[in-house]
Amino acid sequence: MDIVDSTLDPRPSRVRAAAQLLLDPDPKIHRACERQLLLWGENARPALVDLVEVEDAGARVRVRRLLQHLERDLWIERWIDFAKRATTDLEDGMLLLCELQRPLVDVDLLRGDLDRWAEKLAPRVDGLGTKRLVDELIAFFHDELALRGNRRNYNDPDNSFLDSVVRRRLGIPISLCAIWMLVGRRLGIALEGVALPGHFILRLRAARSVLVDPFHGGRVLTRRDCIDRIQAMGYAFEPSLMESVDDRRMLLRCLGNLAHAHSDGELREILHRARTSLAVL
Repeated sequence: MDIVDSTLDPRPSRVRAAAQLLLDPDPKIHRACERQLLLWGENARPALVDLVEVEDAGARVRVRRLLQHLERDLWIERWIDFAKRATTDLEDGMLLLCELQRPLVDVDLLRGDLDRWAEKLAPRVDGLGTKRLVDELIAFFHDELALRGNRRNYNDPDNSFLDSVVRRRLGIPISLCAIWMLVGRRLGIALEGVALPGHFILRLRAARSVLVDPFHGGRVLTRRDCIDRIQAMGYAFEPSLMESVDDRRMLLRCLGNLAHAHSDGELREILHRARTSLAVL
């Protein structure tokens, strides 16, 4: 295949044949095939997925690189569609972010993990008052699940991807808060995100609301603690800095964190595009 044809019909047999030629050691052949497969876009994905574990190391790198490039193009299209929704859902957005890093991630399995955690927590929080509820949430997420703030390697991008946080039990403030919130929503627990400058915490909404810091072991915070932190960061305190944020604003912050943490220039550009689409749509 030495001629790339934008009108070539992407019938499955033709796509599979082109994908197989990625295994050819001749650079002229596999580069032409790469260009053709990119033109076919989503139609090429199944054939590439079938080859991700080929024995030849060089071919495996080519297949995975091409699949990643293709997946990123498809991902930004899906993200823009997501951003256009009238209501932006935190869970859907966080799971979609996982697919940017690992296109083959099983998001249904990840949802299942959150479901199981909620089922396990449910009998422990049923009917509890605010103080005991907070104590039980801390015991469950921090002590039993061992969810921790990754202080040693704070800027590791995996701290922001929900699948990695669930697997490693390590995250940054906003990803840990997201897990508490997503499990809590399954049980009707009114946990809300609070976007302090340089830090993210939770509020348990109640007659006497409680502020909790999952990154620091589920520490309960006072309003004074938050004001002191805000001022220590060099900001003048304003009551708006302690208001709860909606799902869209949480996702905007997640995208900003990832763009800051990632060394992959192409991926940073995609994250900036995703953030812009979410901010303006």
